[in-house]
Amino acid sequence: MATAYAAKHGLDLDETLTFHDVGVSGYRGKNKDDGRLADFLEAVHVGRVTPGSVLLVEQLDRLSREVPRKAIKVLESIVDAGVAVVTLADGQEYTEARLDNDPMALITVVITAQRAHEESATKARRLAQAWVGKREAMPSRPLTSVVPAWLQLNRELSQIEVIPERAELVRRIFDLTLSGVGKHEIAKRFNEEGIAPWGRGRIWYRSYVAKILGNTAVIGTAVPHVMDHSTGKRVRKPLKAVLGYYPPVIPDSVFFEVQALAHGRAAPAPAASAIVNVLSGLAKCPRCDATMTRVQKGKKSHPALVCTHAKQGAGCEYKSVRYETIERRLIRVLPDLLRDREGLDAVEWHENEVFHAEETVHALRDKIENLVDAVAERRSSSLLQKLSSLEEELVRAQSELEVLRERRDLHAGPVLCSRIEKAAAAIERGREGDLDRQSVNLALRGLFKKAVINYPAGTVDFEWSAGGVCKVHYGWTAGPYTGPIPENEATA
Repeated sequence: MATAYAAKHGLDLDETLTFHDVGVSGYRGKNKDDGRLADFLEAVHVGRVTPGSVLLVEQLDRLSREVPRKAIKVLESIVDAGVAVVTLADGQEYTEARLDNDPMALITVVITAQRAHEESATKARRLAQAWVGKREAMPSRPLTSVVPAWLQLNRELSQIEVIPERAELVRRIFDLTLSGVGKHEIAKRFNEEGIAPWGRGRIWYRSYVAKILGNTAVIGTAVPHVMDHSTGKRVRKPLKAVLGYYPPVIPDSVFFEVQALAHGRAAPAPAASAIVNVLSGLAKCPRCDATMTRVQKGKKSHPALVCTHAKQGAGCEYKSVRYETIERRLIRVLPDLLRDREGLDAVEWHENEVFHAEETVHALRDKIENLVDAVAERRSSSLLQKLSSLEEELVRAQSELEVLRERRDLHAGPVLCSRIEKAAAAIERGREGDLDRQSVNLALRGLFKKAVINYPAGTVDFEWSAGGVCKVHYGWTAGPYTGPIPENEATA
């Protein structure tokens, strides 16, 4: 539909900027907040998608299925930037001028948005009702095929069964806990014994041991949940427990004894989902490339970054790097390095690619001009055939040049500039004591693939998503850094 519309209206279809939000909800606005629509909107606002462009969608509900008021805002944010929206199903074009001057167009948008939202609301309501029926049938029929890792669903009998060797490992975890062995030590023992972890994990972690110890499924109890969106956020809420849903692998008395032991030792839990590490999900070990996580042993100790494999006894070197030293250093120097695009290979690489492509186009044009002169002097079928071949080659070269220019603009143009400025500004706020670690972390994830805590060299090596490495020195006794040392900051 897009190809046909572009051909009919004389438009150049840009296939380098095609956005797919497969399985992302437009009903609750996730596509515009976290999906590819969010990327498109950013590209519009920074000028990557230039005024005069046309966005082709099947129907308006491809942009949003939220309530009409919010759906209209999405459309307005696009047309206000000078980008027209065309719905291919009916061939309607929506521009800033049309929405301002044609009341019927605005009414059509509202009615379409209302219908799309009601359809999604009806589907959501029916799906919720279907799950209510499934939960009511839980005592006699499995709710889903998803079960704890020590169990499996026998599809032929429609029964949940125990995996004997895994159930034995669950019992061992509870026995070790009651004998005074901690979760970290249990995970470490399993890793040292070479016991294969369950699921997608490569090694055993303390957190997974803790989940098993606190899971009522070990005594046969299932706790179904529902998703609540009433506050505007997705919140998972527990419902009434269903006793005897799973085959038990642990006696009730053992389970509750472990819970009493855990609650007796437990410290106050930190705020849910609070990010206290600006490198969360980015920090990697220089030895094994495993995630480095933030740990703090006691209130009086300093938080540090350590390799999760080493922490769990999975074979890497245990080396702790003081987190505060790294964070202070990032606040001081990273904004300037970002704005200077330190180590970003993509800029020079893409410029070279574009330069060579431009040279190829110029050379082909020169050849064609010379050949045209030759044809004018002497009509020759071989010359005409050669001219036709060169013209086809020129079309391909020009097409390749446009693609390379698009890539250059994407990796080194306004979108990248916008993300760099957001990250730099978020980090700079930390100089005034107003560091929003979650915002910084999100901004850094938009720029880098990972941040290697290269403690042998005393650097944090940020790997740009577009290619290249930006090094931040935090350990001045290692490495060639000769810049200023922040006041009151010890050498790492």
